[in-house]
Amino acid sequence: MGTSTWHKSPATPEWERVRELYAQPDPSPREVVSRIVAALDPTTRAGMSDPAVVTCLGVLVEGTQRVAGDGLAATLAALGAGTEPAAVQLAAGLRTRADQLIAQHQYASRFGDLGLEALGNTALALAALEAEGAGLLAIPLSVAEASLASLARSDRLHQAASAFVAHDLDRTFRQFVARDLGEFVGGLGLPTVNDANLLEDAVAAHCRECAAAVELSDYESLLRRAETLDPVVRVSELTPLMASGISQGLSILA
Repeated sequence: MGTSTWHKSPATPEWERVRELYAQPDPSPREVVSRIVAALDPTTRAGMSDPAVVTCLGVLVEGTQRVAGDGLAATLAALGAGTEPAAVQLAAGLRTRADQLIAQHQYASRFGDLGLEALGNTALALAALEAEGAGLLAIPLSVAEASLASLARSDRLHQAASAFVAHDLDRTFRQFVARDLGEFVGGLGLPTVNDANLLEDAVAAHCRECAAAVELSDYESLLRRAETLDPVVRVSELTPLMASGISQGLSILA
């Protein structure tokens, strides 16, 4: 189910407190996010670490480990991706692999769609870690390889996992906001479509930056085994990690 089919937020008092901010001048992204966290029901919270989302996390970790072991060129070839621009090709290849696994195991969900977006964005971010300001299209294959391989070789796979959580919260909260904004464009809070877009961007950036504090180092040994696990087993093994990351992130954002 694509995210474009999401209905407006539920008609609850908690979500009304979120929506009232969109009608006020200069709605605060921090306050919007805080109120959204308070409005989330248990089912929604659980869905944010469902099997489709965890599949995306597993593919990210698997890909990072394969770059460290086999090199980026071989990893791209195994994914059926091209080699240039390396970072973009890797992001697309990992997303395709995750999408295929989600379809194969019938994990598809609305949060899985957002997880796929987060997977691509996280892969791009990780590939640029040692790029020294180079644009994504200009990152040499060797630099992207070094950026990714260093995470696996120096026991920092948990940082890759934390980055995925941050990007996943970015995409998820962007969607929580976007589904309601249309009815408020033209009002005091959001005079134009551009103002609505800027609020979405600010909310997403706030979530991503705050969630950088998520700490998953206790799962490093599990993450090192991820590449060797069957994808279904891997989902089962990594679900507590993703649930912990989401729980920590929501606590920070609250």
